[in-house]
Amino acid sequence: MSEFVWWKHGVIYQIYPRSFRDSNSDGVGDIRGITDSIDYIAELGVDAIWISPVNKSPMLDFGYDIEDYREIDPLFGTMDDFLDLMKQCHDRNIRVIMDLVVNHTSDRHNWFLESRSSRNNPKRDWYIWHPGSGTRPPNRWKSAFGGSAWEFDERTGEYYLHSFLKEQPDLNWRNPELKKAVFDMMSFWLDLGVDGFRLDVVNWFIKDKKLRDNPVTMRPFHPERHKYDRNRPEVHDLLREMRVMTDRYRDRMLVGEVFTLIPGDPELSARFIGNGMDQLHMAFDFSIIYRFWSARGFYRALKKWYRAIPAGGWPAIVLSNHDQPRGRSRYLGPPGSDARARVASVFLLTVRGTPFLYYGEELGMKNARLRKSDIVDPLGHKFWPIYKGRDLSRGPMPWDGSENGGFSPVNPWLPADPDCENISVLKQSSDPYSMLTMHRRIISLRKQYRELSMGDFIPVLKGWRGIIAYYRKYGSDTSFIALNFTASEKKIDLNHRGQWRVLFSTHRTSYKFFTDLKFRLHPNEAIIVKRIGDM
Repeated sequence: MSEFVWWKHGVIYQIYPRSFRDSNSDGVGDIRGITDSIDYIAELGVDAIWISPVNKSPMLDFGYDIEDYREIDPLFGTMDDFLDLMKQCHDRNIRVIMDLVVNHTSDRHNWFLESRSSRNNPKRDWYIWHPGSGTRPPNRWKSAFGGSAWEFDERTGEYYLHSFLKEQPDLNWRNPELKKAVFDMMSFWLDLGVDGFRLDVVNWFIKDKKLRDNPVTMRPFHPERHKYDRNRPEVHDLLREMRVMTDRYRDRMLVGEVFTLIPGDPELSARFIGNGMDQLHMAFDFSIIYRFWSARGFYRALKKWYRAIPAGGWPAIVLSNHDQPRGRSRYLGPPGSDARARVASVFLLTVRGTPFLYYGEELGMKNARLRKSDIVDPLGHKFWPIYKGRDLSRGPMPWDGSENGGFSPVNPWLPADPDCENISVLKQSSDPYSMLTMHRRIISLRKQYRELSMGDFIPVLKGWRGIIAYYRKYGSDTSFIALNFTASEKKIDLNHRGQWRVLFSTHRTSYKFFTDLKFRLHPNEAIIVKRIGDM
């Protein structure tokens, strides 16, 4: 039997630092705010935290435009603050994962300042430059933030590539000196004790050498099929080298964001895991995030993801993050009800794979309610009101019932939820039936019963009639999970001999026994039962 591996069998908690906790009363969350909350994180029971970027940045894309990879931005604190956070986490056996944004840098990064200084600069080829064709850019590639992906630079008379903002020039990963510089930077953080990296838009790293035009589509918001500016085969050779470098350090991990359009692409994401041992340790597939509330839809997306994963690979499971609307708001359901969010959380924490829990998801946080004047995301500014941007999922964490939910004594960078008192950590911590208590309970069960984190996944009810049900089995230990996605009562009748004890239910307050897995599910009930009798 394999031993517990933190990145495979634990729970990873994503923290968006601007919105987690403000320790210095400037309205922006920071590293010390995370450290001040370390006991809360430990009590939640997670095994690692992934921190969105805290490197020095002009913050035009809120940290995803890095000016210096080896410095902490003063907005978030100091290097000493970061090292103290790592120590506090490691003292509690919590790992720390950094966001690694290396598809592009800020245009204020010294590498780019040198690159654009002249056509003959030694770092010119560290970015992607081209003279274009007359007064036209090299091709028709579009930026993810709208408009051409090429910006003309008056100083040197050439265009540079930017897949996002024009202030985020793309790195040229085909240049061996650039690659060495990034690997050296990664080693710098690994030497300091960082436990892994989440790689931003990993499938965008390599571009077509000939800069060929992408095929045109008829979709108004997606006018091209990204054949040549993303998903190039050479990226897998690069990731193999990155894995070799990372594996020189003990027990570290790489997880990649494979950015795709709706409805997701599990086969593409799985390719970034390679054979399971030679590229990324894990990759994100967002197919489930893109699904409407449907047991059949959730199951089919999960089945495709499992089927795509190589034999030696391991799936990451995610329902919310800093770029997508929060799950609680996507799932809707009756006004004021968190019933669907509870079912989704039990799904997240009990299917096979590593759950990535987004800050506030354990509280049932909803999308922020923002006016146009509140929006700070450049995407929200550009596409309002068709698309309101990513700020909706980045609201301040509600800690208590005080002003701004205890996040900050001053007006925060995004407005706090007016209902923050009712969903706050303080209120939910003392409520045995709250979302927070539920998450703590299930994460604790994962640690107590190894089949819930390490076991095989054996589906028995596959979404038909609104039910997903499955066994998790590890050696002689078996648990059974049933999820009712509907507002109707459902019957479970599996005739599986033996005695089963209820470990958790969203609806049952007295933990009873079942015989032969014959019972009725309440509307929107999620239940975990463990076999204690003979098969």
